[in-house]
Amino acid sequence: MAKTILIIFGPQGSGKGTQAEMLARKLKLPAISIGDLLRQEVKAGSDIGREAKNYMRKGELVPSKVIENLVRNRISKDDTKAGFILDGYPRDESQLADLKKILGEIIDEDDKSYAIEIWISDEEAKSRIGGRRSCSCGAVYHLKYNPPKKDEVCDLCGQPLFIRNDDRPEAIEERLKIYHNQSETLLSYWRQAGRLIKINGEQNIEKVHKDIIKGLKNRF
Repeated sequence: MAKTILIIFGPQGSGKGTQAEMLARKLKLPAISIGDLLRQEVKAGSDIGREAKNYMRKGELVPSKVIENLVRNRISKDDTKAGFILDGYPRDESQLADLKKILGEIIDEDDKSYAIEIWISDEEAKSRIGGRRSCSCGAVYHLKYNPPKKDEVCDLCGQPLFIRNDDRPEAIEERLKIYHNQSETLLSYWRQAGRLIKINGEQNIEKVHKDIIKGLKNRF
């Protein structure tokens, strides 16, 4: 059976996690989020989880080797035989080298692998992320797309909403800078290989999904 492997890129606020889940349902492939995997391993208390937790507790990035082992472990599961969708990996040149090594071990000549870039402008990213409001109960709102019924107050528990540190303007600016610096090399690799599908992410969710499916059909 030929495998389909998709890697989704996009800055925070681009909706790439949502699109990965929609693609997973459409193509019947598992969507693999590195962030979710890390949280699962930490919660399970696995060897990888304990190692990752040591770095996360100190506010440090989890080393690429740990992430590589995490990815290898996940894609060895039976549900990836027809392929998988990667969200949040690779993030830099080191992880790209690891992924190329992994794919070189599992891909046959009939298999298909593509990168999907969900593009949005920095201004759009700032608007989407900066409008988020959180509650201590876990509820999340957006001032434009999902506002609370009462200004700055949670619908569920009545507690005041707050802006997470990651959602403040200076933090958003820094994360966008990091994304652009790291992603250009990654996107160039897939672009030069003729396997990059660029999608306008400044559309509604359904239109972005349809454009991704159309882009894939044109390649398959």
